[in-house]
Amino acid sequence: MVQFLSPTVESTVLSVFAHPDDAELSCFGLLAKLRESGWKIVMAIATRGENGADSQAWNRESEARASAALIGAEVVFGDFRDGSVPRSSDLIGWVDSLLETWRPALIVTHFAGEARLAHQDHVAVEAAVHIATRRAAWLPDLLLAEGVDAEPSFRPNWFADVTAQFDCKLRALATHESQAGKPYMRADFTRLRARRWELQFPSNDMSETAPRYWEAFVSARHVI
Repeated sequence: MVQFLSPTVESTVLSVFAHPDDAELSCFGLLAKLRESGWKIVMAIATRGENGADSQAWNRESEARASAALIGAEVVFGDFRDGSVPRSSDLIGWVDSLLETWRPALIVTHFAGEARLAHQDHVAVEAAVHIATRRAAWLPDLLLAEGVDAEPSFRPNWFADVTAQFDCKLRALATHESQAGKPYMRADFTRLRARRWELQFPSNDMSETAPRYWEAFVSARHVI
């Protein structure tokens, strides 16, 4: 974690997720933390989330841009259809172009699970990111972020303490008003998810009563 928070030159982190709100749920605390440390943040979203809300009543693209603005992130949308993101050369080519444009030092995407039973768009995006990352000549690091589906094969080995950024994460989720009725968008659910990893990092200071919040990842590639 130290090397990520101490860039010697302007470094870029690229998050690549399938839908608006995916990054907010999975890694927004980390993105905010890196932004505070001088990193450039680029949030790529494969779809515009058109299946997740009535497009006549809600604009999920605007929600995503409002969220990204909280940390000064740039947003890039793909032209893939929500619910039908293909595992295809077109998707891999889109991710390739993102990597070539931004040349990120760190990439964050979905953890789709060993059985690949997650949302089909998440599975496709994770696979494409793996392929594109593997052939990027500058050897970016790759993190797979925890989803909201309690995937039993998720065994994290990389954690970010996002206590200081947790309020920002909640504000980012709140910008997605079209999704407010979904259980996993509730603030109490987000707090529970973020606090359960505290068991991995017990404090020796018994007087420390304030909760700490974490985001959990699988480090799929780390190059020194």
